[in-house]
Amino acid sequence: MMNRDEVLNEWIPYRLQAIETLQFAWELLGESDEPRELEVIVCGTVKLRGNVAAVANPMIEAGILHARALLEFLGLRADGGKLKAITNRRPDDIAVELFSTPENQIYIVTPKQALSAYEGPKDDAEKALVAIFEWANKWLAHLTIGVVSSEYTDQHLDIACRGVRALVHNHLYAKLGKEIPKPPTWIKSSTKTG
Repeated sequence: MMNRDEVLNEWIPYRLQAIETLQFAWELLGESDEPRELEVIVCGTVKLRGNVAAVANPMIEAGILHARALLEFLGLRADGGKLKAITNRRPDDIAVELFSTPENQIYIVTPKQALSAYEGPKDDAEKALVAIFEWANKWLAHLTIGVVSSEYTDQHLDIACRGVRALVHNHLYAKLGKEIPKPPTWIKSSTKTG
C-alpha cells in the first residue's frame, strides 16, 4: 500500500515524467510522415530495430493515460465536451484533497481554476484538457466507435501537457510549500540524448 510520501515523492513525479516523455515522442513522430528506422541499444547491444512509431506510440499512449489520471486526481473530468468537477470519489481513490493538513486545506481543482491557469484563450485551455479525456477514453481505455473531435491540434496537446504539470504544482506542491521532486532514481528520462 502506498503512503502519502511515496505518492508525493515518487508516483506523481513518475506520472509527470511520463507526460514529458509523451511530449518528446510526439515531437519525434511529428518530424516526418515517412517511416524511419529506430534502434534501441542497451549496454552496447541492439535490442530492438523497427519503425520509430514502435517506441514512440506506447510513450504517447502512456503519457495520455498518466495525464488523465493526474487530472482526475486533481478532481477534474470531462463530460459533453466540457471540463467538469468530479462529484464523487471511490473509497480507494488517492485524491488531491486527501493531502490537506490542519494548517493548509487542499481542495479539488474546479474547472474555473484549471482554465484560469492558462494565460491564453480559455476555450483553448478547455479543449486541451478535454482532449486528454477524450483521447484516453476513445483511443486507449477501451475499443469504441465514438468519435474524437477533429478540432484538437498539436497545440492542444502541448497546452494540456504543460497545464497538467502547472496544475499539479499550483494545487498540491505549492500549497504544501514544496517543489515537485525529480522523478525517482528508478526512472531515467527518455527525453535526453547523447
